[in-house]
Amino acid sequence: QQNFKTELNTVNRQISSGVKIKYGYEDTSVFADTLRLDYEEHSLNQVVNVATDAQNFANNTDSVMFQFTDALTRFKTLLVQAANGANDDNNFYAISQELESLKDNMINLGNTSINGRYLFSGSATDVKPLDESGNYYGNDKTLKAVVGANVEVPYNIPGAELFFGEDNNY
Repeated sequence: QQNFKTELNTVNRQISSGVKIKYGYEDTSVFADTLRLDYEEHSLNQVVNVATDAQNFANNTDSVMFQFTDALTRFKTLLVQAANGANDDNNFYAISQELESLKDNMINLGNTSINGRYLFSGSATDVKPLDESGNYYGNDKTLKAVVGANVEVPYNIPGAELFFGEDNNY
């Protein structure tokens, strides 16, 4: 009867608390499994946080890249317009002013930072990648998110590749 009462108390405690054991010595295999699962849960939460951060970084990079594309398209249009022989000095001056403005805009886009991290400075995210003249000060290293055991996913475009790399489209 005493054993039955002890077992009944144990089961009632498990039901009310929602845990199988209260102390590690009660069942060491359950305790070891709990520690292992807690560690894995913590590791998976870290992977989710890193992956979310990398996705936000990549989304911001995409947004800036679309703005670069628009600016470069306008730059090209102005160059073609300037090559046209039907421009007078006032037109050339207006075109040159707009080209200068587009250059400044592209330098500002190249220096975009999110939460204090520059998007295009490679792995040196605390270094401002471009100065006023367009000189590059970042590095050519890629940021990588660790999303699993021996699984790394690159998620940025280093400015050295973006600004000084070769165009493979032609």
